[in-house]
Amino acid sequence: MKRFLVMLSIMLLVVSSARADEFKLGAVNLQRALNDCDAGKKAKEDFKVQVDKLQADLNKQKTEIEKIKNEVEKKGMVLKADERRNMERDYQKKLRDFQRTYKDSQAELQQRDNELTTEILRDLQEVIADYGAKQAYTLILEASNAGAVLYHSRAIDITDQIVQEYNAKRRGGGSKN
Repeated sequence: MKRFLVMLSIMLLVVSSARADEFKLGAVNLQRALNDCDAGKKAKEDFKVQVDKLQADLNKQKTEIEKIKNEVEKKGMVLKADERRNMERDYQKKLRDFQRTYKDSQAELQQRDNELTTEILRDLQEVIADYGAKQAYTLILEASNAGAVLYHSRAIDITDQIVQEYNAKRRGGGSKN
């Protein structure tokens, strides 16, 4: 609610300071722009490759752990106490290692996703600012489902234009990657 009131106040200030014929409003769905731009699509593909590789490694570890567990269950009763304890200890150690690896890999993937997203969003915001200045927009709002804009007409949605400008900028040598 507080965010909505702030946005409403900003809009009222902008509207009161700009004449009605000069006021130009735009809305960009940053989430859609992020997913639709070339860099976002490539980042999503690269990220999926990383996730698939990690999943394969984790599945291999999990299979090994299940094999040890089955061995302990099948042979546990016929083994000497020392051998059984060693097998159980080995199983527990591999299980802890697996859990640590899983947790660490999830955190690493989340961090990598955040880094990629932040970089692309920073570039998109630069493109939006440039586009807004060139096209004489008075105000451009973020209009995703999580944004403060509760409704906007498709007539003011400039997401497609922003994606085109972003892709053109990156192809034209403005890319940092």
